[in-house]
Amino acid sequence: MTEPRLAGNGIARPQDTSSTDGLATLLGLPASLPLVLDLDGTLIKGDLLYLSLFSILRRNPLIVAACAAWLTRGRAALKRQLALRQRIDWSRIDLHQDVVALAEREKAAGRRVVLATAADALLANQLASRLPWIDQVLASDGEHNLKGANKADLLLKTFPAGFIYAGDSASDLAVWAHAAGIITVNARQAVRATAARLNRPTLHLPGRTAASKS
Repeated sequence: MTEPRLAGNGIARPQDTSSTDGLATLLGLPASLPLVLDLDGTLIKGDLLYLSLFSILRRNPLIVAACAAWLTRGRAALKRQLALRQRIDWSRIDLHQDVVALAEREKAAGRRVVLATAADALLANQLASRLPWIDQVLASDGEHNLKGANKADLLLKTFPAGFIYAGDSASDLAVWAHAAGIITVNARQAVRATAARLNRPTLHLPGRTAASKS
């Protein structure tokens, strides 16, 4: 089985992150705080909801009608039904290489790396199984959509001592409001500006992907 493209070059380095033992620490925060990664738009380029839908449409264009019915039961229900039917080619998922490099570095330094996503758990776990540096997955479960305030609440309960959170969109602001450290990935300037006003240690990453396949 072909693995996703994991090789990457260079990450943006935060400043003033020297620890007492001389090793760089992420945002100057202790390794006891987990690094929590969003998935869609942060760890990967794109959105697994749409990727799963498109993987089904090629085989069954009539799935659109079923989607409308599933959506009446909520977005989490729609995601679960698509996840059960998807045929995603995981080898073609574009990972943001600077995020991967950061996560691998932090994992090697002893920090726990967690994937927390609004994507369905079936998909999130399939991807995570290919990435050995992910320690834990938190995701939508078919009933609860793990996004925005819902994600923030779960992370606060799961990591009461604090966490560092990497995200990319306005919906992540609800999580950053409770995070000890903020990492933005390929975020719009308006999102970055709002995140900056939270006055937390912050790192901005461009969200680089590997060269396109021929």
